[in-house]
Amino acid sequence: MLGNMSHAEYVEWQAIYSVEPFPEERADLRTAAIIQALMLGRVKKIPTIKELMKDFDWWGEQQTPQQTPEQIRANMAIVKAATKKPKKKKHAT
Repeated sequence: MLGNMSHAEYVEWQAIYSVEPFPEERADLRTAAIIQALMLGRVKKIPTIKELMKDFDWWGEQQTPQQTPEQIRANMAIVKAATKKPKKKKHAT
């Protein structure tokens, strides 16, 4: 699709998207707003939309969480323990 599009047309679509994102691109935002509305009267403090969408910034770009070396080591230890094969017992003959 992009191969058949001129640069000017591409820039125009970017401008349109910046004003009104395409429908499915913002389904996450609509869902967070619905969840927030459902919480009205049920919780003392209603979380903000940003709190409900921790992995995305306001414009929908996915944020890659940065792990510390300690977190990486801990995660790898869990993977290693989960995939460790039990030692075979030698049978006495």
